Amino acid sequence: MVEKLANFSRLLLGFSYLINGVNWWWKILPYPSVLDPALASTPHFVQAMIDTGFLFDAIKVVEVTTGIMFLANRFVPLALVVAFPVTVGIWAVDIGLLGMSLRAEVMGWSVLLLNAFLLFAYLESYKGLFAGRVVPGSYWDT
Repeated sequence: MVEKLANFSRLLLGFSYLINGVNWWWKILPYPSVLDPALASTPHFVQAMIDTGFLFDAIKVVEVTTGIMFLANRFVPLALVVAFPVTVGIWAVDIGLLGMSLRAEVMGWSVLLLNAFLLFAYLESYKGLFAGRVVPGSYWDT
């Protein structure tokens, strides 16, 4: 049961990340894209990331890359770790800065809960990261 739920969650998160990431360059959804003028309602923090000229693009590259990894079921534990800071950022912006909107509430919480659930579902993959003491190079000695 957990495996089916994890697979469904992985596909849902992958689809969400891929569509939202691609939407930045090619308008698919009615969300702001790179070609849209700045809106007065855009939070200052988000506008500052866009104004850097690279930071928002970098976030969208992470979204597209991890979205493809989730959908292809390749390197999923790595993709979850790479995507988690972006997920927390999405959640913080949606809840903290856009909290008046139902879309923001749903998107913020759903992305955070999906990523957190998947991190726990793949917890066995991170076992080596929690080793208290490891000898450098011991992997190559076998």
